[in-house]
Amino acid sequence: MRAEDVLAVVVSYNGLHQTRQTVDALRGQVGHVVIVDNGSLPESLAVLQSLEREAGTTVERLGKNYGVGYALNLGVRRAKEMGYSWLLTMDQDSVVDRSMIQAYEAAIERDPEVVCLSPCVIKNGRKEEAANGVVGYAITSGNLVRVSLFDQVGLYDEGFFVDCIDFDFSLRLRRAGYAIQRVSNAFMQHQLGEVREVPSFVNRYYAEHSPIRRYYMSRNFMYMMERYLFCFPAFILKLAISHVLLLVLIAVYDPTPLKSYRAIAKGIWDYLARRDGIYLERPR
Repeated sequence: MRAEDVLAVVVSYNGLHQTRQTVDALRGQVGHVVIVDNGSLPESLAVLQSLEREAGTTVERLGKNYGVGYALNLGVRRAKEMGYSWLLTMDQDSVVDRSMIQAYEAAIERDPEVVCLSPCVIKNGRKEEAANGVVGYAITSGNLVRVSLFDQVGLYDEGFFVDCIDFDFSLRLRRAGYAIQRVSNAFMQHQLGEVREVPSFVNRYYAEHSPIRRYYMSRNFMYMMERYLFCFPAFILKLAISHVLLLVLIAVYDPTPLKSYRAIAKGIWDYLARRDGIYLERPR
């Protein structure tokens, strides 16, 4: 693999200058950057317009929010159309290290059969302990995927809209007999939720999110449990424990805990009603 073999897709939604930081860090490391914008407000669109004038960058304006899965799948299609063999998926709130793709190149040279690579993530300024080797899942941001893999395991699930999309793709990949390789010297800064000072042992399970994100997290977890409980029971059990702990921590740390609990309940209700896609207020 060479840098020019990689297309990066950056999912954008009201990212303002965060999106520029994400794209600037990728510049020179990949062959091309496609920014897929999910209907941002004018201030963010102005940033995208300036990025579009720079070489090696394309902006796809969707005009409305179709969700993370839809945006990623558009990136897959563009990678195929443009003849790229690798796709790097990125959130707008992640910044890769200047040598991340080079570290990925070295990993692929060591093992040419690898199909999916994940970086060492520095979350909200805290570096995770990581070693080279197989991992259970890869978060969407910083994930390098061989484009041909999508023909075998399918595209990202657009019904999730946001949250659990990476879990679902990772487990489908594993179910198909492939492995996810973490590259310990490939570093990426990633912001998870709103930055909030909490004890270090709490930080592993709690991040501040809006009630609407709590809705998606709870609803999509229920779908994950339905799909994968019997294939990957240990993974789903760990995820379930995290969700139970989160319910407790929301009461202590969330600025609007009652709104969060109502959103979580609504997510479970919509799962039982077999609803997916974007959250919609429905008449009572």
